[in-house]
Amino acid sequence: MSTFGDERGVPADLVVETGDGLQCTACAHRCTLSPGQRGICDVRENVDGELRLLTYGTVHDPTPGPPGTADPIEKKPLYHFHPTTRVLSFGGASCNFACQCCQNHHIAFAAPEDVPLRNVSPEEITTSADRQDCAGVAWTYNEPTIYAEYVRDGARRAKEAGRYTAIVTNGYFTEEFVTEVAPHLDAANVDIKGFREQPHVKYMGGRLEPTRHGAELLQETDTHLEITYLTIPDLNDDPEEIREFAEWVSGDLDPSVPVHFTRFHPDHKMRDRPATPVETLERAAEIARDVGLEFVYVGNVPGHADNDTRCPDCGRTWIRRDGFRASVEVDLEGTCDCGREIDIVV
Repeated sequence: MSTFGDERGVPADLVVETGDGLQCTACAHRCTLSPGQRGICDVRENVDGELRLLTYGTVHDPTPGPPGTADPIEKKPLYHFHPTTRVLSFGGASCNFACQCCQNHHIAFAAPEDVPLRNVSPEEITTSADRQDCAGVAWTYNEPTIYAEYVRDGARRAKEAGRYTAIVTNGYFTEEFVTEVAPHLDAANVDIKGFREQPHVKYMGGRLEPTRHGAELLQETDTHLEITYLTIPDLNDDPEEIREFAEWVSGDLDPSVPVHFTRFHPDHKMRDRPATPVETLERAAEIARDVGLEFVYVGNVPGHADNDTRCPDCGRTWIRRDGFRASVEVDLEGTCDCGREIDIVV
């Protein structure tokens, strides 16, 4: 279990001093904290004039055995990155958003004192990946940005040991975060939860623009990027909103960035909404392809044809998927029959 209550965390690197206190620069909230005050994330605190990360080296992992959960990489979802491999996944306490649809609300809405945490050093992350036969390590389940220094150090150790690294994130981070952490990341999935500012603030607890900017910053690095659009009925599924989102991906990111239109399931404070109709996801995928996006997926619908990766030029299937099970149909390090380079990281 964590020694959180005794140690009060470790000094944080992503911080600047201001006349009003210490400003955290890990996420786009950029909280300015007086002594004794915590940020919106609840895990970064001004302790006697020093910004500390209270949850450095801790994860939420109540199960016995080696730490972390071995997942298919397809579950993140990352469809164009080391397909069929297993990735060791870690998450912790709290978040910098307050998504009313959160499926991990039991940890994302918990202060670090209120959820069981386990001590796992950056070195132990790699050791556990070795023991569980995982090709890589991912920080997910809650927002990795809020414990940026831990992700940085764990990712650095993992890469030194020959493991790939990934995050699943809301993208609400800063240029400082990208400078500090991205050199140690191989992949990221940025979760976009709508493309209208007012609903995004109301239902997710953060502004839209910083998330867009975060994805754009990552696109400029060597980090492999995929985008998820959580498609919520009567909130962000309007065809015009979908089109604007797809045009942003095409124009500000790249038409070849994989996009996952993911099915919403009722949870937390959004149990009054139905699951997303499959037809809505199919319509979103059609709009995105019409805009020019090359790799568009329908997520959280096992067995759907739009889980497969197909060549945008000739339609040949490169990877078939049934749920999180994937089978590779071509030489991913070669070219398609039509001559197109196969856009998969292996």
